[in-house]
Amino acid sequence: MSVEKSHSESVKVKVIDLGTISYVRGYELQEHYHQKVRDGELAGVILMLEHNPVLTLGKHSDPSMILATDSELKESHVDRVNTDRGGEVTAHMPGQLVIYPILPLVKLGLQARAYVNALMQAVIETLAVWDIKARCDSQYPGVWVENRKICAVGVRIRERVSLHGIALNVNNSLDLFERIVPCGISHLGVTSMAKELGRTIVMEQLRVELLERLDRRLGVPLDLESRLSPTESAPRDCQV
Repeated sequence: MSVEKSHSESVKVKVIDLGTISYVRGYELQEHYHQKVRDGELAGVILMLEHNPVLTLGKHSDPSMILATDSELKESHVDRVNTDRGGEVTAHMPGQLVIYPILPLVKLGLQARAYVNALMQAVIETLAVWDIKARCDSQYPGVWVENRKICAVGVRIRERVSLHGIALNVNNSLDLFERIVPCGISHLGVTSMAKELGRTIVMEQLRVELLERLDRRLGVPLDLESRLSPTESAPRDCQV
C-alpha cells in the first residue's frame, strides 16, 4: 500500500544531518525532537546520520542472538544498547546510512503499517537507481536483495509520533554482523550496496535520492533545500 499524496501542507519537515554519532546521543536527539513534534512546535523532523559501532536490541529481542561476549565487544570498541524499538538485535557502524523520521503520523494521516511499508518502498526505489533489485518479504521485515538483507527497519510510535526508522547498508563493513544473528534470522545473509556493486557509493548522492523518495512515498513535504547541521538544530545541552 502506498501512502503517496499531494503536498497540501505549507509547513515543511526539516531534514537534519547529524554526521557520525553514538547511538545514545542519537537517541537523546530523537527524544528531544519527538517532544517538539508531539507538542506541535515542529511539523516533523528527518534525522540522517551514521552511528559509531554498536549492537542494539529491540524491546522484545533475545540477548542470545548476540554471539560475542561483553568483553569481546568492549575490546573491539563496540557498544551494546537496549532500545525501545521493535525487532531483534541489529548492528550499526560508520558507512551505514540511518534515517530516523520523527513524524506526527495521525496528523499526517499515516497508519502504522502503511508508514513502515512506505519506508521500505522508498529504499527499494532508491536502490533501483543503482540497478540493485530489492524486495520486501512477507515473513521477514526489512529490505532484501535475493536472500540477503540490505536494510533493517524498526520503528516505534509513541503518543502518535514516530521514532527510530531504517538502517541501509551502504559502504560499511559487514564484519560486526558476524557477531550476531541479524534480526534473529540465522539462515539468511546480510549485504551492502558496496558489496553488491563492487565499488564505493557516494553517500551524498544516496542521501539526496533517498530523501526525494521518502518525500514522495510518505506524502510529507520535506525541506530538501535547507538541510540543517547539528549546530544549527540541536539544543545547547544536547550538542553533537
